[in-house]
Amino acid sequence: MINQATDLIKENKPQYTYQHIIIDEYQDISYSRFNLIKEIRELSGARLICVGDDWQSIYRFAGSDISLFSNFEKYVGTYEQLFIEQTYRNSQSLIDITSNYIQKNKKQIQKNPKSKKKHLENPINFVYYSQDNAEEALINEIQGLIDKNGNKPILVLGRHSFDINEFIKLTPNSKIKYHERSDKLEIKGFEDVDIKYITVHKSKGLEADNVIVLNLKNHLLGFPNKMTDDPMLSLLLSDDEKYRFAEERRLFYVALTRTKNEVVLLIPNNASLFAEELITDNAFLFTVTDEKPSKTNCPYCKTGQLLIRHNSFNNNQFLGCSHYPGCNQTFNNIEILEKTILCSSCRSGFMTKRSGRFGNFLGCTNYPKCTNTIKLQ
Repeated sequence: MINQATDLIKENKPQYTYQHIIIDEYQDISYSRFNLIKEIRELSGARLICVGDDWQSIYRFAGSDISLFSNFEKYVGTYEQLFIEQTYRNSQSLIDITSNYIQKNKKQIQKNPKSKKKHLENPINFVYYSQDNAEEALINEIQGLIDKNGNKPILVLGRHSFDINEFIKLTPNSKIKYHERSDKLEIKGFEDVDIKYITVHKSKGLEADNVIVLNLKNHLLGFPNKMTDDPMLSLLLSDDEKYRFAEERRLFYVALTRTKNEVVLLIPNNASLFAEELITDNAFLFTVTDEKPSKTNCPYCKTGQLLIRHNSFNNNQFLGCSHYPGCNQTFNNIEILEKTILCSSCRSGFMTKRSGRFGNFLGCTNYPKCTNTIKLQ
């Protein structure tokens, strides 16, 4: 329909008297919408005013293309850029953490948001749980938020619509019921508290007194979701983002910033790459309900953890030891974190997927010093 409207304007060239065209949520614009605006603007000579936040561009799956925002001059011409950096929802302590997190991707426009809200000592709380006590962990955190803030609304967020049902299934005879039509979470003992579950995508533009995020696990359908774009979608959109999980990173940023107070992250034993990154970069309050999630140890010093780091020259990502500069071991393949297979031969490298004349196989990261391989069926 949008493309048809654009074609009609091109053919008929109507006379427009618009002086200004204002576009809100510009970070979500698609090429089809942009082309429509472009045709109207060329016929009217109107000034273009765009308002948006590239840190919250999360609708690529629906056709939005962040390059229309990040390369604004290329598509629009000479422009003036103004920053709205005063925020009223989050505490400065949360803003500092989330700003540092999102701006690791140097393609994001660098900003310095500020808040006048009171300082929170622990704006993000990490809660580790096992499959056996998942429900207990959630209920304990809800009770803790109520004890601190009273019976104020709590928003529970998930990367996927099915996350809450998967979470409830972990506990037989669960005390939690999810009403999909109303988004309401009915939890035994908290009937008087407004608790809702929605996806992070649906939460954009919303806020709540307190927020809990589910499904922070390292999995294909975890957070980040590691499913690749539909190949047809990739053909239609620009390939402007080389940064790994760039849009998922922005989506996680949206999840973290829905709260007016604090955000609780519920983490299973196989912790999300995003959760581990926040843990490494900041000092947080930890709540351990069972056991902490397993981490990938450095095979050289044995005691450090392998962490995602960034090359300041080309912005590429790699794995480095948490004991740097004491241990300077690095690995270029960050997929190691997703499926750790220590080389059985040299005991200091990891087995990663490779391709050869006879198909795919696993080879040691220490090749050519170590030639150990594993055939893949």
